[in-house]
Amino acid sequence: MSNPKRRNFVDEDLQWRKPEFESHINKYPFGLASLIAGSAAAIIGLMISFVLVILIWLLAAHGTESTIQVVRAAAIAWQGAQLVPIEISGIAIGILPWGFLIIPIIALWKSLHWALKSAQPSDGRKFFSIATYFSLTYGFFSLVISLLSSTEDLRTSFVQAFIRTTILAALVSIVVLFKFAPAAHSFSEKLPREFAIILKPGLITFAVFFFVSSVVTTAALVMRFNELKAVAGLMAPNALDQIFLILLCIGYLPTLISWTFSYLLGAGIHLGGTSVISLTLASPGALPAIPLLSILPSSVSIWTKLLITIPILIGVLIYFLIPREHWKAQGENYADALAGIVRISEVIRILLATTVLAIFTFLITFFSSGSLGTDYLIFIGPNPVTAAAWIYLAVGSAALLTLVMPRLVLTISHLSSNRQQNKLSRLANSK
Repeated sequence: MSNPKRRNFVDEDLQWRKPEFESHINKYPFGLASLIAGSAAAIIGLMISFVLVILIWLLAAHGTESTIQVVRAAAIAWQGAQLVPIEISGIAIGILPWGFLIIPIIALWKSLHWALKSAQPSDGRKFFSIATYFSLTYGFFSLVISLLSSTEDLRTSFVQAFIRTTILAALVSIVVLFKFAPAAHSFSEKLPREFAIILKPGLITFAVFFFVSSVVTTAALVMRFNELKAVAGLMAPNALDQIFLILLCIGYLPTLISWTFSYLLGAGIHLGGTSVISLTLASPGALPAIPLLSILPSSVSIWTKLLITIPILIGVLIYFLIPREHWKAQGENYADALAGIVRISEVIRILLATTVLAIFTFLITFFSSGSLGTDYLIFIGPNPVTAAAWIYLAVGSAALLTLVMPRLVLTISHLSSNRQQNKLSRLANSK
């Protein structure tokens, strides 16, 4: 008979789904394990950034920069990869490439797995403690790196570095805790049922909306390929520079998708804090030669306005994903019948699921907007508050109307049918 506790070290996915831990990993107290893992995640990310920056510096045309300057630039690049705003010669760069988040995320993911297996927590409190210490250690490490690497010409805010990297580590920790088998046993079984009911529709609709936005972004890139090629030729005249520019554009793809997300929603994309490009308005004027701005629409067509149906369909999807109780038209008069059209619990579920979608919308638009320079580039991207408000206006309203309108029609039909039957009954009785 096979031993049920036997570990399969070939398939790591199976390891993470079992409650047993790996005995070959040294055991440390959860505080020390969190400290080691948080520091290791930061060091791994720094090393990868250093190698990439050194490679670019060696291959590209460079001046008389010293090794210390290159190391500091690598540290700043590592912070920029985590969406920490960078200031270059007094000019703030707030829109940073989302795509490079994959580097710190992988380092955080692997390091926290090691910490959990090393500390071997036995209850939910210890799991939470490890994730908290791990995130704070990573954020503190980033704060120190910001202080050591910043100069007058190239710097980051140590406060922003601490806050944003701590939030990133916390988000990765949450995912790991729910994917790691022992954490799943400790937390997921204790979640209230109502929480799962509203969380799932919100996450699914966000994923669908983001996927649709990525498809539209890809179509826009294809249609505006000639403009992109022309701008790339101006910015990168030789082959090596073009390779680096392509990598940078790949890193900015999630940012473009977030812009498309806001555009399809109806919130639009702001330019310079005054001009807005939306489904009904597009007059960007003379834009700088930046590939990121080349796909922005310069006019509005009748087909563009039809895109507003996308968030409406997302609202309909929320309606179908929300569990609903059996409903039947009833009541002998309009007051009783109309009072039973909707149940408060159903409306609350739709609003809460919409709130989940609004929160994720706020986050992606917040980290996809900011400064790219001065004057016209002082603020570019979607307004996070406006985008979140449009979630309620377009998506939430569509979900509520999908709930109410069919029932209203059935209720009116029910009352009309009852009135007709009562009329026929009175005629029969009179005879």
